[in-house]
Formats: sequence, C-alpha cells, structure tokens
Amino acid sequence: MVIRILLPVIGLFGLCGNGISAFIYSRKSMRSSMNIYLCALAISDIIIILTAFFLFFIENLRYKSLLLSKIFAMLTPIAFPLGLTAQSLSVFLTVTSAIDCFLLIYSNPNCKRRFCSATTAIKMVGMISMLAMLYNSPHMFEINVITCWNIVYFEKSIDVCPTDLRQSQLYLTVYYAWMYTAVMAVGPVLILIALNSAIIIALRNTLPVSGDSDIITLVVVVCLFITCNILPLTVNFLELIFGYINAYLIDLSNLIVVLNSSCNFLIYFAFGSRFRKTLKEYIELIFYRQSASKIVVAA
Repeated sequence: MVIRILLPVIGLFGLCGNGISAFIYSRKSMRSSMNIYLCALAISDIIIILTAFFLFFIENLRYKSLLLSKIFAMLTPIAFPLGLTAQSLSVFLTVTSAIDCFLLIYSNPNCKRRFCSATTAIKMVGMISMLAMLYNSPHMFEINVITCWNIVYFEKSIDVCPTDLRQSQLYLTVYYAWMYTAVMAVGPVLILIALNSAIIIALRNTLPVSGDSDIITLVVVVCLFITCNILPLTVNFLELIFGYINAYLIDLSNLIVVLNSSCNFLIYFAFGSRFRKTLKEYIELIFYRQSASKIVVAA
C-alpha cells in the first residue's frame, strides 16, 4: 500500500524537481565544480526514481495484468542493475562533492585551482560513473528470464528468477552484506559525517569563503543523505547480524531512498541564492516569450 500510493506521488515530484535542478546547474552562469556534481547528482536521482517506479510500483501491479507481468520480466534485467548503479553513483557523487567543498574551504589557492575546477569535476564525474558501473556489474548476472505458465491467466508467459550466482551464500555474504556495508552504507556515512562536521565548523567560524550559499546547500543535502540512510542501514544490519527480514521495513526503506532522491530540489531552492536567481530568470524569460508571441499573434 505504501509503495502503490506514496512512491508514484513522491517520484513524480522528484522527476520534475530533479529535471529543473539538472537544467539550472548545467547553465554556464552556474558553472563551478560543486554545481557540476549537483547536476550529475540530479541526473542520477532521476534514474533512481524511474527504476524504483518500475521495480517497486510496477512489481506490485504485475499480478493484475498479464501484459504488465511480461513487461516487468523483459525489463527487470536492465532496470535492476541500472537502478543500483544510479544509487551507487548518487552515493559516490555526494561524497565527492563533500570532499570538493572541504577542499574549497580548507585548501590553499593552488590546490583549489587544481582540484576544485569545473574541468576536474567533469573528469571526476566520468571516473565515478565508470566506478559505479564496475561495482554494480555483478547484478547483470543475477537474473534469468524464463518461460512459464501463468496460473492466474492460464496462458504462457515469462517471468524472472534468480541465477545460481544470486543464490550463492558466499556471494550474498561478501557482496551484498560486507561490500555493501563498507562501500554503500557505513563507509560513505562516516566520511560524510566527518567532512560535514568540518565544513559546519568552518561556517560557524565565518571563514572567508566565496559561494557560501552553495556550501550551505551542500551541507543540507549531505545532512538529508545521512538522515535518509539511517533506516536502510538499520535494515541491512538487522538482516546481516540477526537474519531479521521485515517486508514493511524494506518497503519503507525503498521509499526513503526515493524520498531522498526527490527532495534535493527543495533544498536547492530554499538555500541556494544563485539557484533561485537563475531559476527566476528562466521563468521570467519563458513568460516574456509567451507574452511576446501572443502580441505577435494579436497583431
């Protein structure tokens, strides 16, 4: 019920918000290393929302339609690794942008010019994207599409089933439990807490840093990320240590991941003065063009 009702509503808002965010942060007037990371983060969040909508919302509805069941089976081998890759990319980008912000505040001018430039940020986004794809490549070998008999519709259909790799206890322990905890959960959260604390201390001490609103925006984005990862991290630990699996908590955890991907636009708008200014300029430009076209038509 949670997935069926809330996920589409939150996801639709998130798609619109992230689309606007990616557009604004890709403008020349907004060009900076931090904003390039935020633009890439918005794009990865769009992919997370789209794949989550398919994997969780459509999965809940596929038993009500044979067509949806077939579509789900055909696209899951693509959507599943793609969604997890986007999720990893989102985590890596958040950590990298926090490191960029830390260097912007604490490093010397030469280091800033070298590592906090737009060119470096673009290269880093490319490297991080390849790293996310490499880390999630095993997911491509976890699902098989099989031909089966649908007992609801009494008709031949297709469905998905786990491969031998996905059912391997060693694989689940090493890759899903320990590597996920280190690479996607505990590791990033600890790094972000340390970096965010240092950045907040710098802001409290009123260090002379340019682009304070962008820094505050990133700090809030990181705080949201840490908060939204508490439940998924808890669910992972419960399963890893105690073998406790709760379907409701898993659904809620998936919903929070989508919520995290959907709410960044609100942060950008609330705390980013340059973001608001650029967005306002484009909105005014759209209305001006519409007014001008109406005048031409009337004439």
